[in-house]
Amino acid sequence: MPKASSSQSTTSHAAIQSSVLKRNQACHQCRKRKLVSDARRPCSTCVRSHSHALAHSQPGSTLPPRPECTFDEVAAIESSTSVHEDPKNRIERLESRILELENLLSQKDKVSSSNSASESPRSQVLGSIETTPVIFGPSLNPSYRADPMPSSSSNQLSQVPIDQPSLDPYVAHADPTRSNPHSDMHWSHWPRHLPRPDLLRHLVETFFAYHPHSTRLFHMSTFIPSLSLPPTHPDFPIPAVLHAICAVASGYTAIVTELQVDSLRQETFADQQARISKEQADQCVKEGQQIFQCLQAYVALSWYYWSQAKWVELFTVCGHSLRCAVPLGLNVMQPFRAISDKVAFLSVISPARSIAEDETRRNVFWLAYAIDRQHGAGTGWALSLADDDIAQILPAPVDMQGSTSIAPEARQWSHLRETLLNHPFDLTDSFTLYIKSTMLLSRVKIFNLRFRAMQHAGDPSAIPLGTLRNSLQLDLRTAPAFYELDDLVISFRTSLPYHLRDPFSDGGMDSHLYTTSLTLHVAMIILHEPHANVDSMRCTSAMKMLVGARGILDLLYAIWSTSYDITLLDHFCPFCWYLAGRIIARFLRAAREVNCTQQVQILHAELDFFRMALNKMGQRVPLASRYHKMLDASVNTICFAPLQNDSLSIATTSILVADDSLFDAFNMQRTPPS
Repeated sequence: MPKASSSQSTTSHAAIQSSVLKRNQACHQCRKRKLVSDARRPCSTCVRSHSHALAHSQPGSTLPPRPECTFDEVAAIESSTSVHEDPKNRIERLESRILELENLLSQKDKVSSSNSASESPRSQVLGSIETTPVIFGPSLNPSYRADPMPSSSSNQLSQVPIDQPSLDPYVAHADPTRSNPHSDMHWSHWPRHLPRPDLLRHLVETFFAYHPHSTRLFHMSTFIPSLSLPPTHPDFPIPAVLHAICAVASGYTAIVTELQVDSLRQETFADQQARISKEQADQCVKEGQQIFQCLQAYVALSWYYWSQAKWVELFTVCGHSLRCAVPLGLNVMQPFRAISDKVAFLSVISPARSIAEDETRRNVFWLAYAIDRQHGAGTGWALSLADDDIAQILPAPVDMQGSTSIAPEARQWSHLRETLLNHPFDLTDSFTLYIKSTMLLSRVKIFNLRFRAMQHAGDPSAIPLGTLRNSLQLDLRTAPAFYELDDLVISFRTSLPYHLRDPFSDGGMDSHLYTTSLTLHVAMIILHEPHANVDSMRCTSAMKMLVGARGILDLLYAIWSTSYDITLLDHFCPFCWYLAGRIIARFLRAAREVNCTQQVQILHAELDFFRMALNKMGQRVPLASRYHKMLDASVNTICFAPLQNDSLSIATTSILVADDSLFDAFNMQRTPPS
């Protein structure tokens, strides 16, 4: 029988898994750990894990005699109905499986024979060696439900000690005296700076289990199997991608968190992996090789630099991401191309080989776009790619990716205004709304950044209609562009589908929808903050700004009441809390100036709640710790600076002291949860 190539084997393996196992047909243990299951009872993955646990158990420990492998009742019914599978499809599937197994056996024999002759002292053990993960919270997979009270499983995870000795990530720790079915498999050309294969697999699985955007950046069902290929195989991920994943995943496990690999550089394991990833990605881009995978590495590096509050590195890597996306043709799509025949080619890479690959490319672009817009909302720096240069369709729902091709004319285009207000049921999920909210945030950012230039150029949309804000200048809020954008922010919120308005529906927590809800409040605050006068009871911008801050506070109260680990949230969330806390501080100062004791107590409690959330998240995410310090500095500047008595007229002061209706209008009669 002819042998199948490695690439054919990997493709057939992915096709087999997608055709054999239906939704929720794998066992509970494999679904939780994001591993491949063959739906046997028990499945082969659980059998291998149980055998490894028995072989590496500590003296005196008790383990169950049989592997723990449980299934849904629906899975049993579906497995019984699979007997009626088309005989032709069944024969093709079995033949493909036989070819794959023969190919794996031949590769194993070749590697074993080569390593028996000469074995490197730093040889890397390949295989799924079970490393006990020390993790920081519940998984972010779509099936996770945040219970009001911590479950027993989450308590067990939190009790795992995190001060255990860190393992050397580059030296294999396999015990030759114990039985291990994969202990004789070594790759002689394993990349030098990559962690040993078992630790690498653990970090990759941790990345997919805990990062909210991991399954959008990579196609997990094909990426995980590719790690079992030889490093020289063309389908094996490039080292720059794996280094970036290791840097990001190290924040979710304590195995390598405190490991310092270079005392001269004061460089931790994660810092080293990020540095090497960027160096290798830059080199690949220079040579014009694997540019799309380099783009994926840049996006992952952006997440790492963002979590570490390294603003300059984040800004430059975001620029690399979007600039790389342009020659790849990911920012535009046919028929939106240049009219010149000499620049007809949109992309320097070949077309996607499958629907899943095409959707993955689109997702990677939108992730790079979202990072650039979200972190740019807190700076005065220009964005890396203008919205006018983007004419791309929005990502499809996750249950439609890789299954059915959707015609472009049936999809939603990013450059159309009605895209933000129209949400077709079959084309919209929480990630789609997540991208739309960043598009709305981008419009607000660009308006604030370019308004003066538009006004100077005589743009009619930037000319105020004539209402005087004071005796010296016109009210910029009367400009048509401001009015249109303000109406768009309000209309976007009211246009959300009913089933996608609450991120905590059915007792769960949708991370994308949660961040979307925060983004809408942030867009309103950023739009109105330059024009708000918190000392005036008639200022609509101040009212909308406070309503936005209170909306962010409500979302924080909601997630705080669950067992969800806030350290696993999107990196944009701590900025939202910082921004809302800064707004609360402005109103706290106003309340102090008029000696409104009751409102001072309420505002002070709300401000402390934001500080407490940032402090808790900052224990594991340096970004939140930085925002906590920034909020404290802002509060000191706002609340304890010399009072500007001339900014508050005597008449306004009398009204504020005599009448508390100002605070009632701002919905300030609230108390924080116990």
